[in-house]
Amino acid sequence: MAFSQKQKLHKYMATTHKWIGLFVGLQIVFWVMGGVVMSWIPIEEVRGEHKVALKVPPAIDNQLDLLSFQALSELAGRPIIQLGYDTLLGKTIAKIRFEDGQEIRDAITGQLITPISKELAQTIAEADYAPDYPVSAVIEMMENNIDYRGPLPVWRVNFADDEKTSIYVSPVQARVVARRSSDWRLFDFFWMLHIMDYEERQDFNNPLLITFSISALVFALSGLFLLFYRFYRRDFNFILGRKKR
Repeated sequence: MAFSQKQKLHKYMATTHKWIGLFVGLQIVFWVMGGVVMSWIPIEEVRGEHKVALKVPPAIDNQLDLLSFQALSELAGRPIIQLGYDTLLGKTIAKIRFEDGQEIRDAITGQLITPISKELAQTIAEADYAPDYPVSAVIEMMENNIDYRGPLPVWRVNFADDEKTSIYVSPVQARVVARRSSDWRLFDFFWMLHIMDYEERQDFNNPLLITFSISALVFALSGLFLLFYRFYRRDFNFILGRKKR
């Protein structure tokens, strides 16, 4: 009787393992492939950090006659809640934040810099990009695409290199906000397969991934259970030091 129950359990687990394997098998292959690709490509290359030009930010000259908090507030025409001084391409700037937004001005003349022009966006991207390749296009993006899913609008500066590098520059922050290349796009594609978010490619807790993950766990556990039925005592003779009969 006990043996019959054992046979039934074995048959049930074998059937479960087979059908779940059919259901999640391809996704498991994608998970493994994604893991291989994402571990193979150095993350620094994915982020484009190996192409960033090395530069030391110039210190702000204390002797400069910088506009005060009050003067900048009067120029802006509204209350400032945060003010900081920085440099942009060698020029001293004032980063101003309001309750409902932000802007950047020349810290000496008070001239409004943001939103930055197409030409300034290209200059910022070229200063960030170390290799000696020309710019092939500068495009103002009003909608997100597969490469970029951040705040809009944004300037996309394309370079004519083999990796099809694109540098995204924020017109409001006047700085690089994203770097994209062929390595990043390959990584992102397998990341999409890995987390099973085929639209935004960001949601690591989507219902589809959770469902497949639970199914894969059951698949693994049922396989582990069936493993005990595939081993015999003679399979362990090499461990016990016994000779096979």
